[in-house]
Amino acid sequence: MTAIILASASPRRRELIHQIGWTADIEKSCFHEVSDVAEAEDKRKRYPASLLDSFSGVDLVCAVNALGKAEDVLKETGTGIPVLGADTVVTLNGKILGKPEDEEAARQMLRFLSGNTHQVKTGVALLKGDRKLLQVVTTSVTFRKLTEDEIGKYIATGEPMDKAGSYGIQGKGTLLVESITGSYDNVVGLPLVTVYEMMKVLQKDL
Repeated sequence: MTAIILASASPRRRELIHQIGWTADIEKSCFHEVSDVAEAEDKRKRYPASLLDSFSGVDLVCAVNALGKAEDVLKETGTGIPVLGADTVVTLNGKILGKPEDEEAARQMLRFLSGNTHQVKTGVALLKGDRKLLQVVTTSVTFRKLTEDEIGKYIATGEPMDKAGSYGIQGKGTLLVESITGSYDNVVGLPLVTVYEMMKVLQKDL
């Protein structure tokens, strides 16, 4: 059975890991996440060009956050077990939509997403010893045209309040979505096929 250390307290990511039969010890990272491209570009300077050179824009934000979380936990654990870090963002027209601060912010985000196709991006970092693998996976999600009543009722469920983009596709938010192109697991918070393939590469290289 494959064992990892998950640098995330997200119950959704933990459930996804268990779904494929892996075990995961949870170690929440204290890494201070970057929130925009400018911050990510500044963080990029800490790393060898080869590690982050292929990422730009919102992809760079996800990559830096995933890598930072994994590195922070790796320093604390110091074990031979691979550490998995991840960061998921919702973006539309270059704007990053984080978790809403309040119900009004959630309402504004859902109005923004209504009737449009946005992207969900997850940066995935898998570390063991000095070996570092890093990828960003993108899924396109198209929302139905939502009415104000639908938005209000969804917000009233409380589901949007702890989720990037103010919705959860694995919950009641599935009714907001008309279609997706790409990995469903990625929208939930962790692209499982990508993680699996990265683990195969890591095990082969070691």
